[in-house]
Amino acid sequence: MTIRRGTTQSFTRRRVITAAVIVASTLLMQLAMAQDYPSRIIKLVVPFPAGSATDVEARFLADKVGATLNQKVLVENKPGANGNLGASEAARAAPDGYTLYLATNSTHSANVHLYNKLPFDPVADFTPVARLTRNPLVMVVNKDFPAQDLRAFITYAKANPGKLSYGTGNTGSMAAAQLVKSMAGIDAVKVSYPGTPQAITDLLGGRIEFVITDVAVTREFIGQGSLRALGVTTPVKVASLPDVPTMSDAGLNGYDFAAWSGLFAPKGTPDAIVQRLNKAFSDAMTTPDAKTFFAGIGLEPNTSTPDGLADHVKAQTDLWGRIIKESGLEKI
Repeated sequence: MTIRRGTTQSFTRRRVITAAVIVASTLLMQLAMAQDYPSRIIKLVVPFPAGSATDVEARFLADKVGATLNQKVLVENKPGANGNLGASEAARAAPDGYTLYLATNSTHSANVHLYNKLPFDPVADFTPVARLTRNPLVMVVNKDFPAQDLRAFITYAKANPGKLSYGTGNTGSMAAAQLVKSMAGIDAVKVSYPGTPQAITDLLGGRIEFVITDVAVTREFIGQGSLRALGVTTPVKVASLPDVPTMSDAGLNGYDFAAWSGLFAPKGTPDAIVQRLNKAFSDAMTTPDAKTFFAGIGLEPNTSTPDGLADHVKAQTDLWGRIIKESGLEKI
């Protein structure tokens, strides 16, 4: 069969026109969605349990952002598998701005190096919205533990190889503890928990010997004297724990570790909605109330544009790959 040149050109023009109409229709639909947004409750998925640092952060921001957007923001906890369960659910949600995901370094930097198979892709399945916080951690032991400081702890651990156990509720606490083990040359047994609050409960009960985790879930117990802080993981002291030395100063020279959090939406969320959310969350992070709140729980506001968060994820994924390799952790 012979196809005339004019017929071919006409067919090509129709395809171009059809594609243009589809693009224009999509843009108009997205614009209409953004103009009406938000018209109903927004769900903020948190991949860790109630009482965790991520949960506390999410509930504070939900109240502030809800007031700004004149719409309720509902926090929904989906803990499990170092954040993978919550991330997987958020990734499958409709890209309309009504399901958001408060991610941490666990799901968006570390887990690609820790799991042979993930139920989501941290880059391909999500749209970055805003970086939120930098999260120093603190190493704590029960008040009855025989070591009073980090140097004494290391000495005790070396004298009792394999007899100490530690709790991990996310990849941050796991990698931070692995770094202590490798840098100090000690042997201890890891006990995994759905979240850090459960690990702290067992630490308080004397069922494990140490935890390295968020300041937010330990500060109250440190203040009460039921937990003893041996050091914070960052190179400088944490404002909410002014009497606690850095781990580098306390006995592990050069120790430096911090977690982070950021806000994501499902891939394909309209840019106009992403930009509105970025402004709402970024503004909420810079208020005097936020400064006081985050200082009180040991987190540091560290906001960015959507592109800034995308760049941060790439850099942090490379960094966590090196940390996990150096720590000797293997994929599961």
